[in-house]
Amino acid sequence: MNLGATIRQLRKRKDWTQDELAHQAGTTAANISRIEAEKHRPSAELLSSIAYVLGVKVYEMVAMAEGLTQTALTQEFDPDEEVVVGYFRKMPKEERELFKAIGASFCKVRRAKPQFVPMEVGN
Repeated sequence: MNLGATIRQLRKRKDWTQDELAHQAGTTAANISRIEAEKHRPSAELLSSIAYVLGVKVYEMVAMAEGLTQTALTQEFDPDEEVVVGYFRKMPKEERELFKAIGASFCKVRRAKPQFVPMEVGN
């Protein structure tokens, strides 16, 4: 995987210098240079920030770095799913486990309940 080259390619599509990308992503030009040269791996937070300012999702950037085509990418989350995933990622491990258990329990209850269909009352 050549993540650095992918970031460079996406940066150049925007006609940005390393300084411009660094400013937008909240890091230094030296850091962007090291990332693009594959001498440094960005943290998950920085990678997310870089992807955001470049207008792509992290998974899309990684897929491009691995040479996958657009058709091979998974379906994007809808906005509600992105909100839930964002909250989930910020949770400590114990809270994540509880969150998953509540979600699984909620799905089981929803499947077990009969659908309520209102009856029409005739005149």
